[in-house]
Amino acid sequence: MDAPVVIYCDNISSILLANNPVYHARTKHIEVHYHFIRKKVLANEINLIHVSTKDQVVDIFTKALSTNKLQKFRKMFGVLEVDLSLRGSVENSKSTSLVSFVIGVGK
Repeated sequence: MDAPVVIYCDNISSILLANNPVYHARTKHIEVHYHFIRKKVLANEINLIHVSTKDQVVDIFTKALSTNKLQKFRKMFGVLEVDLSLRGSVENSKSTSLVSFVIGVGK
């Protein structure tokens, strides 16, 4: 890898803990996969960057959002809003022939 993988995190305490090379007795209860991240951070393979909770884009996948926030995050992802309507856009003759073709294949 040329550059470390960037992970955006809204928890400052977890970033500080991962960047601290000193093992503390209070951290012994932390699960193994967190220590894995800590090793990768200290080896400069992962770079943890703080992002404000209000700008945490992944909330689009995990939380119910206001319309404004949803539109903001969608724009940040590069997702475009497209108005689609199937009503009146398919001709009856085409859909009928398609259905009869599909039914005819099974015979």
